[in-house]
Amino acid sequence: MKLEKESGLKIEVLQEGTGTTPQNGDTVSMHYELWLTAGTMSSNYDYDKEEYIDDIYESTYDEKNPFSGPIEIVVGRSTPKDEVYSRGESVAGLDEALLEMKVGGKVSLDIPPHLGYGSEGASSFHTFHGYRTPPNQWMRCNIELVEIKSAPDLKEETPDSGPAYEAL
Repeated sequence: MKLEKESGLKIEVLQEGTGTTPQNGDTVSMHYELWLTAGTMSSNYDYDKEEYIDDIYESTYDEKNPFSGPIEIVVGRSTPKDEVYSRGESVAGLDEALLEMKVGGKVSLDIPPHLGYGSEGASSFHTFHGYRTPPNQWMRCNIELVEIKSAPDLKEETPDSGPAYEAL
């Protein structure tokens, strides 16, 4: 069953978690699967049809991907406007879902633009997933909350700057 929150976020529980629930400021480890639609890659444009022709599927479960494995984000920390993504930054739609999840839980999300990258979108240097997000684009993703790392020193730690796909 899919629920639509007052914010417009659509959530479908795929698996209930049994662990604890994160709080704002907690560093969490999470897997994601992300489906990005046409317009994600500016280099794949059909000028005859005047449209982007690419779709992208990205997954941290894919062991063939050199950047596979869960990522860490800080719940409630987003990339400031016009700044380059720093490791650990999130978007409001992910934060809203994570604040209701328990460790071990999996959900499917449809994140509206105002809870993602908004009316301006974001370049690949400004997103947690390392791909361009066109203006006003919904993001469809599944996330799994793997672990909560809420130690105070992790909350205060300054994240590394650089795109999401930068080697750790």
